[in-house]
Amino acid sequence: MLDIALEAANLVKSMTVEAFQGSGKFDYKPDRSVVTETDIRVEETIRALFAQRTPNIAVLGEEFGCAGEQKFSSGWVIDPIDGTRAFIYGVPLFSTLIAYVENGEPLLSVISFPAISTLYWASQGEGCWTQTAGQAPRQLKLGSQSPKLLSEAVVSASGIHSSNYNPREGAHIYHLDAVVSQARDFIFANDAYQHAMVASGRIHAAIDTIMKPWDSAALIPCIREAGGEVCALDGKRQQAMFAGSLLSTATPELAEHIIELMNS
Repeated sequence: MLDIALEAANLVKSMTVEAFQGSGKFDYKPDRSVVTETDIRVEETIRALFAQRTPNIAVLGEEFGCAGEQKFSSGWVIDPIDGTRAFIYGVPLFSTLIAYVENGEPLLSVISFPAISTLYWASQGEGCWTQTAGQAPRQLKLGSQSPKLLSEAVVSASGIHSSNYNPREGAHIYHLDAVVSQARDFIFANDAYQHAMVASGRIHAAIDTIMKPWDSAALIPCIREAGGEVCALDGKRQQAMFAGSLLSTATPELAEHIIELMNS
């Protein structure tokens, strides 16, 4: 399955990069999220490959929903362009996310950043790996020196939505200001990229206050296989891809501290 996911990510890479370098059209969905022509083309292409390689397996995608089961619990999950605003505004840190899920738990995944020619992939028990074009693959392992205290951690968030900084979006208002005030340093980083940086050990925690299953599924195996902690902002760890938010950290202790502050 991992080979098929990697094949799918490589299949759509050039299509995505060419569209990024152009001026593709985009529109707004009813929830005000952005969709481009490329989102649709990429998901169609990946679905066509899956129909050939794994014809009897359900597929859940951002643009076309679920095919193969009425209620999705197992199968492929696709986010054709995660970070669509980055894509249309010229920030090269958008990604294509692909995961394979069984009973609500992602078992393997691929995160492709096509504009910077970088892949992350993971499968259960086989570790998390990354490769940039022209370089050898390298395994990611978070070490015992990873911070347990927020005061020693670099933390990122993908935005201020569903927080006390911007309470207009989301059903729950998280206290992001409490994390900002106590962290060693705080940055804003783009969508899946911030979680990839946690797996890489470049930063120590990444916060997403509003997430859909296709946003989260591919991130979970990479963080866990790198040795990090991943859960929802309410602390939920089982079937976290359906929880509506996501937190990844280098250590469990850091996760608990951030969860406490965000919900204070």
